Amino acid sequence: MRLIRCHVLVALAVCLALPAIAPAEDARLAAQLDAVLQAMSHTGAVAHVRVLELPSRRELYARNADAPCTPASNFKLLTSAAALDLFGPQHSFKTYLAKDGEDLWIIGTGDPGTGDHRLTKARGETPVTMLENWANYLAEHGITRVRDLVYYEGEFETEPLVHPTWPKHWLLHWYAAPTTGLCFNDNCVDITVFPSEEGQPVRYEVMPPVRDIQVINECKTVKTGGTPSIVKLEGGNIYKISGTCHEKTELKSKPVENPGAFFADALRTQLEKKGITVTGRIRRSEAPLGGAMPPPADKILTVYATPITDVLARVNKNSQNLFSECLCKALGQAFDAQRGRPGPGSWKSGGEAIRAFLKRNGIDDSALTPMDGSGLSPANRVSARMLSDLLAVMHEHPHAEAYKASLAIAGIDGSIKDRMLEAKGLMLGKTGYIGGVSSLSGYVKTRQGQWLAVSIVYNKIVEREDTDRDVKPFTDMQDEACRILTYWPEQAPASQPAKAE
Repeated sequence: MRLIRCHVLVALAVCLALPAIAPAEDARLAAQLDAVLQAMSHTGAVAHVRVLELPSRRELYARNADAPCTPASNFKLLTSAAALDLFGPQHSFKTYLAKDGEDLWIIGTGDPGTGDHRLTKARGETPVTMLENWANYLAEHGITRVRDLVYYEGEFETEPLVHPTWPKHWLLHWYAAPTTGLCFNDNCVDITVFPSEEGQPVRYEVMPPVRDIQVINECKTVKTGGTPSIVKLEGGNIYKISGTCHEKTELKSKPVENPGAFFADALRTQLEKKGITVTGRIRRSEAPLGGAMPPPADKILTVYATPITDVLARVNKNSQNLFSECLCKALGQAFDAQRGRPGPGSWKSGGEAIRAFLKRNGIDDSALTPMDGSGLSPANRVSARMLSDLLAVMHEHPHAEAYKASLAIAGIDGSIKDRMLEAKGLMLGKTGYIGGVSSLSGYVKTRQGQWLAVSIVYNKIVEREDTDRDVKPFTDMQDEACRILTYWPEQAPASQPAKAE
């Protein structure tokens, strides 16, 4: 009996002592993270950080966790989580080809995946493969001519097509392409240049092939050392290529100004290649065919669909802004429809849906200011607490697997393919960058198999002309912090943290 009492007392002593271990570990972790994450604090940059143990949600570390901050593309974590929660992983976004009398209709529901170069390449296709298939379908069914090409893009608000808080000079670049209910090729044009005779203008090809763009060719052919470039000019789909070229070069994508008409223009080209004549014009319809969505079944010829899982991967692995903006507006439209408010999806309704999702899951939304769906707007606000709590919720969500699969994997793919190589496969994350902001949030899996939720958002980064040099110390600090977390609760071995400049 005395021996049993002794064992009980020892066991009780051990149990009472266990809670004292965690504070010691947490203090050691805090010291390590502080040393890394504060290395650039002398520049005025502010770190907003929080780390949670999962699934317990015990807070392991926090710094400025409740202060509102600009998240850059970490905002995509909110948009994608709310959309996945509402639509589910089996959802797909559809684009309809329909015929009404002599008119051919293109009817969009906001699918950003139509003609997307990454998705089509993964399938061994080109951006215009879907249009070729449509043209083949018409030809196989004996259709040799149509009158008008009518397009409907009104499932999303048509004004504004770009967010008013996006700086004007961004609108000439692919990452700020207009958001519409009918998208094609990321609502961008891609131009590839080829050398010709030395001293002569280069040859160029446009993807997708369309009529209604203007290319000003000031790029000349040289034998070696050529550097071609492209700019979009204001006032239409006008692009100027310049510099010199000595080898085939794919220039940066540039946005178009009327995506719906652009889609129809690209389809017209493929129809004509197949011998199908468009005798009328390209025109926009204010209402869908039949007056409501979906269009009448007897009018539909064929449907193109993009799985939401493909959209989520483009949003979170590749940080594709258009995909996130379309997801935000589709989310808003569905959210309004559920509440008896049918109408086009908007940034406002998308933001309301995100806020409702947070509230429903008990996440403090007091720091939230939702402006767009991608985080491109400098006016977005979140907190590190909000992001880490979101990650904790999604860790146990019914669609947790689909959500995690959409994130970039350290050292393997997406926007952190070349980062955290020492922690390869142990970080699932979402990066973010706009002027003055660098962010990284996601999941760290420790070497002992424990999942952690981590959010590290730097604001007030001092900008210089070399933006890579601006942000590199901060991404290095994020990476080192994640490396340290992979060893938790053990102390991480020494490494070379980012050095203050």
